Amino acid sequence: MGTRDVCEELFCDIFRQVDGSIRHYSHLPEYAKVIDWMCSTDGRGLLLMGDCGRGKSIIITGVVPVLLAMHNLGTTPIHADDFARGYLFAASTAGCDPRMNCLDYLARTPFPVIDELGVEPLMNDYGEKYEGFNRVINAAERYLRPLFISTNLSKEELLRRYGERTFDRLSRLCRVVQFQGESLR
Repeated sequence: MGTRDVCEELFCDIFRQVDGSIRHYSHLPEYAKVIDWMCSTDGRGLLLMGDCGRGKSIIITGVVPVLLAMHNLGTTPIHADDFARGYLFAASTAGCDPRMNCLDYLARTPFPVIDELGVEPLMNDYGEKYEGFNRVINAAERYLRPLFISTNLSKEELLRRYGERTFDRLSRLCRVVQFQGESLR
């Protein structure tokens, strides 16, 4: 995408603009790994995981969509708790069923963006309960789509909830960045 200096300046500028709650910008060590990804994505997305209050959601729901838009690539970030809700833009999105839910959108979009993976309830399909995220990861793997995800879950918690197969796929489709430290809230 550019030189390290250009990517760092761009990251900091976008972060400041999209974070409506920011009083004082603190450049955390984790941000350097996101900037490294910006310099060379290798066709992969981002999995930001770890401690809360360190900017993961701002990056996933604010910075990433702006970066994609700069390349004329659109996306709508979806909070994991909204998987079963109707996709608000379905009626205005070409080729979409107006009854599509957010999980359907995430399984079909070329750039799935999920905030707070791990808070979503199990999906219910006529009495059969399943992990909805597995639909998203299966589609991403099939079509080699980059995923953009934030989660407060640890690697162990992700493995317990979604299984080794899913975590292995996440590692292939995303650059994993661990966020550790005190909350900035």
